[in-house]
Order: sequence, then C-alpha cells, then structure tokens
Amino acid sequence: MLYQVKDLSPEQRRAAEILLGHPVSENEAVSIKSLGPATIIPSKLSPEDCVKALRALEQRFATANRPEVGQEEEEAIVDEALRSTRANYRPAG
Repeated sequence: MLYQVKDLSPEQRRAAEILLGHPVSENEAVSIKSLGPATIIPSKLSPEDCVKALRALEQRFATANRPEVGQEEEEAIVDEALRSTRANYRPAG
C-alpha cells in the first residue's frame, strides 16, 4: 500500500524515516511491504566478506571515470534502469 507522507501521523512518519534510513518530505509517498521468509534469500557471504565486497565497490565507484550529469539526467537514467528490470515500475511523483 502506498502512503502519502503528508497524511501520516508524526509517529508513522518517524517510523518510515527510521525504516528508510533518511528523512522524508511532505510531497513524498512511501510504501512498506513485508516479505515472508521464503522470499528472502540469505547471503552466502560472511560478514567480513560483505564488508570487503562493499569496500571494493566503493573503491571502484570512487575511481570510475564517469561523465558529470545533472540531477534530472541522473534521475532519468535511474528510472530507465528500473523500468528495464521491473515490469510495473512507475516513478513516484
């Protein structure tokens, strides 16, 4: 179910922000979905291997030769990538 942030109680908004890990604005919508254990695939990596992989990715992105793009173009690129991998994807807003 999709919830408009402006319609949430202060407690619900705070819970959404805690779950998302960042503040949400009044003009955003949030969706929270629970998944059963059968849909969650546990990682086969150890916690140390996960940290190592994350650091390798951070290093790769830090040294990648990428052209500078504006925020609007960046959002369009991300939206296109999501559309190509999620059949029913529609950007919020």
